[in-house]
Amino acid sequence: MSKNSKAKRDAKKKAQSRIQNKKRHIALQEKRRIPTIYFDESGNTGSNLLDIDQPVFTLASCIFSKEESEQLLNLIDSNSPHEAHFKKLRRRKSGQDSIIRLMSSRMLDVKNIKINIFLKEFMITTKIVDLLIEHMMHLMGEDLYLNGRNIALSNMLYYCLPTFCDKHIVQSMYESFVTMIREQDQESIGKFYNDVERVKSSSSDEKFKQDIDLILATKHCIDDALSGIDKFSLDPSIPALFSHCAQWGNAYPKGFHIIHDDSHSIEKQRLLFGQFMDWTQDEVEVGYDRRKYNLPLKGKSLRFASSKDYSQIQVSDIIASSFSYWAAGINRGETEDYLFLELNKLDLDKFIGHNKIWPTMDVTPEDLGTVHDGGLNAANYTSLFLHRATPNPNVANN
Repeated sequence: MSKNSKAKRDAKKKAQSRIQNKKRHIALQEKRRIPTIYFDESGNTGSNLLDIDQPVFTLASCIFSKEESEQLLNLIDSNSPHEAHFKKLRRRKSGQDSIIRLMSSRMLDVKNIKINIFLKEFMITTKIVDLLIEHMMHLMGEDLYLNGRNIALSNMLYYCLPTFCDKHIVQSMYESFVTMIREQDQESIGKFYNDVERVKSSSSDEKFKQDIDLILATKHCIDDALSGIDKFSLDPSIPALFSHCAQWGNAYPKGFHIIHDDSHSIEKQRLLFGQFMDWTQDEVEVGYDRRKYNLPLKGKSLRFASSKDYSQIQVSDIIASSFSYWAAGINRGETEDYLFLELNKLDLDKFIGHNKIWPTMDVTPEDLGTVHDGGLNAANYTSLFLHRATPNPNVANN
C-alpha cells in the first residue's frame, strides 16, 4: 500500500470518528434537554367505547418548536387564518391534499411525534380480561401478565366471541360491561353476568364455552374487583397519556413539560398523574418484556390550553385525526376513498409499533413479543408506588 493511500484511509477514519463523536455529543445534549411536549386527541367519547361513528381513539404528541409547527401548518390549505382543524380540511379535496402534504413531510419522525391508537371495542375485551379475569387469577396466585397471556386471551376472545356466539348478544354483553364499570351497583352487575350466560348459551362451539366460563367465574369476586376500579377506567385517554409520558421519558430522562389540548377526562385525573410524576421517589423499571416502563413518569408540569393558542397543538390535532381516520377505515373495511388511500401510502405503522390496543391473531409469547425476561409485576408495584406518592404540585394543582 502506498503512503498516499494509507494517509487517505487514515484521514477518512478520522473524519468518520469526528462525525460519530459529534452525533454522540448532540444525542447527549438532547437527553439533557427539558422540552415542552404538545398533546391532542381524536375520537374521545369517554367511557362510551361502542360509539359507532368513532370506533377509534388516538392520542398524538409532538415536540416541535413554534417555528417548526408553523412551517408544517404552512403546508395546510385552511380557510381559517388562526387555526387549522382536520375536520374542516377533510371536507374538500384541496383540504385533503393539504393533510397529505403535512403528513408526508420529512419533519414528521418517530423522534419528534408519538402516537397511540385504541380500537375501542377491542379495549372492552381487554378490560374484561384485565379488570375481571386477571384480578381473579391474581387472587389464585397466578400472574396473567407473564408471557403476555392477558394479550393472548384478549385476542382469542375478541375474534372467537362473534364467531361462535350470537353477535347481538355479544354486543349487549359489551354494553352491560361498560355500564357495570360505570355504575358499579347490583343491578348492573346482574345484567352483565346475565348477558355472559346468554353469550355462553348462544355458542355453537362446546369447547369455547369453557373459555366463557372464565368470565362467569369472576362473579364470585366481582365486588372485590370493582372496589379497586375507578369509574373512569374505561376512558382510553388516561392510559394513552400514561404511555406517551413513559415513551418521552426514555428520550428525555431530565423531564419534560406537558401542554394538553383542553380535556375534561385528563383534568379529572390530574391528581393521579401528579402521583405518577412524584419525583421524590427513586426511579424503578416495572413490567415485563417489551411492556417495561420507568416510574416516576418524567412529566414536570401539566397545563391545558386551546389549540388556537398553540400551533403545535394544531399539528397534533391533524396528526391524531389523520391516524384515527386511517385506522377507522381499516377497521370498517372502508379503504377505497381518496384520503384513506393517500394516508395508507405513508407507512403510518412505523410511528405506532406496539403503542396500540388493536387485535391480532397472535397468541404465542414469541409472536406477541412477550417472552418473559424477568421484571416486576406492573400492577402490584404501581399500587405500591401510588400509595407512597406525594403528588407533584406542578401537575396535580395547576
